[in-house]
Amino acid sequence: MKSIPSEVSVKFGKTTKTFKVIWEPLPHILVKDSQKELHGWHVSQQKRKNSNEGYCDSGKRECTAERVLINPYNGCSHRCSFCYTCNFRGYFELFLNHGLIAVFEDFHRSISRQLDTVDVISCGYLSPVTDPFQPLNSRYRLSEKIIKEFVDQNIPIELVTKGNVSSEAISLLKKQKHSFGQISILSLDENLRQKLVPGGATTKELLNNFLRLKEQGIFTVARIDPIIPLVTDDVQELKKLVKKLAVSGVNHVVASCLDLPWRTQQAVIKALSEINPEVESSYFGLYADKINGYYHANIDYRKRLFSMVRETCDNEGITFALCMEYEVSQGELKGLNREFSNVTNCEGIDVPVYVRTGEKFEPIANCTGACLNCFEPHCGIEDLAMIGPDTKKDWKLADYKRWSRQLFVRKKLVF
Repeated sequence: MKSIPSEVSVKFGKTTKTFKVIWEPLPHILVKDSQKELHGWHVSQQKRKNSNEGYCDSGKRECTAERVLINPYNGCSHRCSFCYTCNFRGYFELFLNHGLIAVFEDFHRSISRQLDTVDVISCGYLSPVTDPFQPLNSRYRLSEKIIKEFVDQNIPIELVTKGNVSSEAISLLKKQKHSFGQISILSLDENLRQKLVPGGATTKELLNNFLRLKEQGIFTVARIDPIIPLVTDDVQELKKLVKKLAVSGVNHVVASCLDLPWRTQQAVIKALSEINPEVESSYFGLYADKINGYYHANIDYRKRLFSMVRETCDNEGITFALCMEYEVSQGELKGLNREFSNVTNCEGIDVPVYVRTGEKFEPIANCTGACLNCFEPHCGIEDLAMIGPDTKKDWKLADYKRWSRQLFVRKKLVF
């Protein structure tokens, strides 16, 4: 990592923006008047061959439920040794090169204005690529402010973190019946946790997150995501972790196996080799499957791993699903959740699409939110019935506005 200058510039196409560095409590920049918009999952495209159709695009996606993604911070001081955002461009390069975090000032106000422009909305997702409860959030409290904007309009929102969830955030989640929390925990070994996620919450704090959410009656997900070969994949240790999660109030487990981005694979292997020297010699043989710019561990290894974790969850009364796990079978990309998941939605909870009924939103009746497997949309939005192979798309704020106009015309929703 290079030294930190007093000013930094970020280039977006032909535009260059310059920012002054703020040093306390951690080096960061403030991005004012951001044009960031709420949007859905990014669906990368995998070419597949079909004898009848020739080559066509099939969206690479395993996330059953549609979400609106929210990133109040770009860059993360948790410094996970396997962080895949080092593969990203834009503001993320500031963190990769200088350790600078981009803070989107008053982003909650922008989100509030955006929510006011739609009459249909999916559950908020805080956050998909950087931690919403990293230490810098204690200064700006953007995560709590964003949760409040959603809850005040009775829109569900979920949080995903390796940090310590604030009491304010938990109190806000409790007010919205479909809102929930996901806590990432990789191991019960605190020494190992410090090496893998040096800036994250302690193992004790992560386990306490589960207990605090449970005490408030909030649906709670544990993400063993990712399981790292030769580092956190010991069978007995994983079983011990699942059993501890069960007594800590966890409702559901989401797991994955570490993927290696092709751009940063050498850096990740080097970092993990400092924990276990066998990584460097073993990974080149283990990681043979390349899918959409990522190297995946051998499919037989992954299936044995997931079978064991699923069986342990079954024994402990916890539901189970995978996150973004695939195999290439007969030239086609297939998600592994069809083999290993035992729930309708991969996050373990059914969260309906919500529509505005006045000043606030309400859930649509008979909607499970499982858009990826839907063929008869109770929401009335044909676009969200994504069971077909060629219907998975990147939904934008403009799409939610368009759907809002369509629903206003139809007026056929039943709540």
